[in-house]
Amino acid sequence: MVDADQAMLQHCVTRVGGRQPLSIATSKAQVLHLLRHGSGFDVVVVCERLTDGSGLALLDDIHSKWPHVVRVFCSERPRLALVRGRLGALRLRHTLPYPLKPAKLELLLVQLARARLR
Repeated sequence: MVDADQAMLQHCVTRVGGRQPLSIATSKAQVLHLLRHGSGFDVVVVCERLTDGSGLALLDDIHSKWPHVVRVFCSERPRLALVRGRLGALRLRHTLPYPLKPAKLELLLVQLARARLR
C-alpha cells in the first residue's frame, strides 16, 4: 500500500494487516525498491499523492515492468472522474474513493484475497 499520508497507512495496517500480508510505503522510490528486491507482490494499492511524485506515474512504471501485479488506484471522487480516461490504459483492477473508509477497506480485502488466489 502506497500513500504519502502516514496516518492513513497506519489506519490500513490496523484494519488490514492482521488479515492479509501488507507492506507500506510513502514514495515511488520505496515501492520500486520493494518490487525489485522483495519476495513478490500480488497487489499494489496506490494513492494519488506520494512523497516523491504521482501515484499515476508509479502505476505506469508498475504496469510496464511488472504486468502481473494487480493494481488498485485510490483518489478523491472528483479526481477519479477527471483521470478516468487515463486509467483505462493502465488496466487497473479497481479504483477506490479516498479516504479509505471501513467499507472500502473491506472491499480492498476482497480484492487482495482474489488476487492471492490466482
